[in-house]
Amino acid sequence: MISEEDLVFEDVRARVESGDYLDERVGFPGVDTEGGGTFRHTRDGRLQRLYWRGSPEYLAAHAAGQFEPLPPLTPASEDEVNECEASLGRPLPSLLRRSYLRLGDGGFGPAYGLIPLEGILSRYRGQQQHWTGPWEARAGSLLPICDWGCGITSYVDVADPAAGMWAIDPNPAPADDFHVALFPQHMSLATWMRSWLEGTLLQPWLFQDQDTGEWRGATNAEIAAAMDQDLE
Repeated sequence: MISEEDLVFEDVRARVESGDYLDERVGFPGVDTEGGGTFRHTRDGRLQRLYWRGSPEYLAAHAAGQFEPLPPLTPASEDEVNECEASLGRPLPSLLRRSYLRLGDGGFGPAYGLIPLEGILSRYRGQQQHWTGPWEARAGSLLPICDWGCGITSYVDVADPAAGMWAIDPNPAPADDFHVALFPQHMSLATWMRSWLEGTLLQPWLFQDQDTGEWRGATNAEIAAAMDQDLE
């Protein structure tokens, strides 16, 4: 019987092989540069529009073939994966291990893509030294795998047989109670990747419940409502 993890891996592999494996895509220089939005400059000074997966602009540009092609990915070596696992003192979650060995050493997936193994190890070692207080107990089991910008990071719990996902969102966290910035997301790595494939994965968002005052990870509905309010 094919497991859900196998199905997720095959669907991620198909996305990578299609060449459309990142959420942010770059338009051709000088094309679709009128109006608002986010842009970057080429070396010769021309503008390139940045598109985010799922937006109306992205869908229109995708249909018109207006994205610069993404480069092919190079998988991590067995030695690199083994070094990572030796530093962790335990195996990587199997879906993550297969993805790095067979698809690419990061650079694909949600937001700005999975972090390359070298970057993961550097940051993992750093948190062993700098995570204190309530975070200290999690420093050895949470592996940073994806950045969303603005200090927001997704983690996988390598000590959890279900490979549960955690996140840090430092932006709304109160200075006198900053440890609340780290929170569980109540989904597995496989569910996280499946949600990305289906276009339903939103960036982690620290949220204060208006009824209880509790700080926790926001649900998709709460994130959508907050984004609607920001647009008004």
